[in-house]
Amino acid sequence: MSGMIGGAVDGSRLQEAVSELGGRTREKSWRYEHGGAGLGLSYTTADPQGVTVWDDGSRAGVIYGVVTNRSELELTESEVFDRLLDRPKATARALEGEFLLACYDGDRDYHVVVTDKLGARSCYYATAGGAYYATDVDVLLAFLDDPELDLQGVSDMLLMGHMWGERTLVEGVRAMRPATVMEVTDGVVSTSRYWKPDYEPADPGAGYFDELASRYRQAAKRFGGTLPERAGIWLSGGLDSRTTAAALLAESPEGSLESLAAYGYDANPPTNDNPRIAREIAETLGIEYNQIPLSAETFGEDFERVIEATDGMLRWNTTANLSPTYHIRDDVPVLMEGMQGELIGDHLLRYHLDDSQSIVEAQQNSEASTDVETVENLLTVDVDPLATFKAEADRTPERTHRGKVLDVHFQNYYARLGLASNRVMRDWTGNRVVQVDGDYLEWCAKIPQYYRKGTFPLSHRFFQSDAGGVPYGTSIAKLELCRRISPELSEITYERTKTKPSRPYHLHVGGFVGNVVVNRLRSKPTYANGQLQDFWIRDTDTYVHRRVTELVDAAMDRDLFDADAVEAVYAAHMDGANNATLLAQITTLEYWIQEHLD
Repeated sequence: MSGMIGGAVDGSRLQEAVSELGGRTREKSWRYEHGGAGLGLSYTTADPQGVTVWDDGSRAGVIYGVVTNRSELELTESEVFDRLLDRPKATARALEGEFLLACYDGDRDYHVVVTDKLGARSCYYATAGGAYYATDVDVLLAFLDDPELDLQGVSDMLLMGHMWGERTLVEGVRAMRPATVMEVTDGVVSTSRYWKPDYEPADPGAGYFDELASRYRQAAKRFGGTLPERAGIWLSGGLDSRTTAAALLAESPEGSLESLAAYGYDANPPTNDNPRIAREIAETLGIEYNQIPLSAETFGEDFERVIEATDGMLRWNTTANLSPTYHIRDDVPVLMEGMQGELIGDHLLRYHLDDSQSIVEAQQNSEASTDVETVENLLTVDVDPLATFKAEADRTPERTHRGKVLDVHFQNYYARLGLASNRVMRDWTGNRVVQVDGDYLEWCAKIPQYYRKGTFPLSHRFFQSDAGGVPYGTSIAKLELCRRISPELSEITYERTKTKPSRPYHLHVGGFVGNVVVNRLRSKPTYANGQLQDFWIRDTDTYVHRRVTELVDAAMDRDLFDADAVEAVYAAHMDGANNATLLAQITTLEYWIQEHLD
């Protein structure tokens, strides 16, 4: 995988660390050393615009990713780094894009590291005989004398299937938060937040959506200017990917994106509806569509790789849908996916912002895939499964319930889950996330409550879910953004609701429920029911089944886990329960611990 490292490291240790950052694509490396400190980078040759390096003798810097508004600010590359070293927070606040920035002033022994406004590019740091930072946790292990498992991190993985706060799976290794400046002066680390949106809701009405679309187009224009002539996008029958593709094709400046290729697979759920609709979208946009296989067999080839690519901090069934990346045979300089749904009402939902819940309960309801009792039963160690949620609730400076819930979400969800799986794409080629733009994010944060996805009234009395009952199929804001960005594409059926985006919202609500009911009656994988991975594990002829079984057996032998509890989860799944998510959490942990800490 491409990536970056820096800190109190030089010579052969820096060279070795950079080599470990390499992925499955053709890559170049760059290293800088001065006075016992260094910076290093490994990056794909296919996307030269996706990195920037600067060397000014005793000073150097790296942009891992892209700053999209440098020309608007009228800054040269050198001036960006000069200003970061002089006024880091003010400079970081002015920069837009998806990036991890690092620069070093050898005369002052002073490092500055900056994450973008959503934390789309992961960065981890450790202080053990010096300060070190890198995009990969496993690269930092070499600098720890005796790395130990972070038991709270284990609990968080079993509770959610991903990380939260600053946790990793290793004691002493912490994740940088989004919108954060880290300064290292003479080996001493300090961090500060340089940006946060205003969470006060905007006035509802057409004006909100008009402004949302305007800011989305601006973000697409900014990112489009960083793209090569050819790029690829994961295209489904959903709204996010079609809206992203349409905006990029319409807004990219002349001389940048000239050809966009679409890729898809039959999943989410595998009824062939997604490829069929995606082909129609691609034809309307005038771009080619390529279907990439996703099956137990193809994923079996990538099972271990997706865990490695995400440092064991995303359960493997979360990353499974991006594993077809490894099976694209075209030379794609940059690969992207659509993502705006989570930002405009697909997550968090109306229920999660209900102030009848505490801030801890709101996090638990929106993020936990496992109940607290099950987590406690699976572990033999004494850990509070809600401790990280409690710490995040205490940490936010917001004063209102809405502000607190949203602030915790902006500081965690995208960096630790929503965008963390993009590391799989960066293991293969270049990558962009169009939605990481401060002007757009500011407006997303102000979405009125009613425009978020809701649930059927009183449905919580007979159906329990993380939405608080039977959810509506989509958010009003997603539909409205699609209609404004591409009226033509809003006439093509939305896979989730089996209804055209141009049609009234109540038809989408009914269409989603009908779609789920029909597929459940047909015993097909569907939303809120058995998924592909449930079937893969249950199929004893697949590598996925064999590998999961091996890891379950190993977990039962590990003192960390209660053997009877693990066995019960596995047996219930093989007997028909849909436990793939929990099994993926257990086996992701077991695999990563075996490979990196045993």
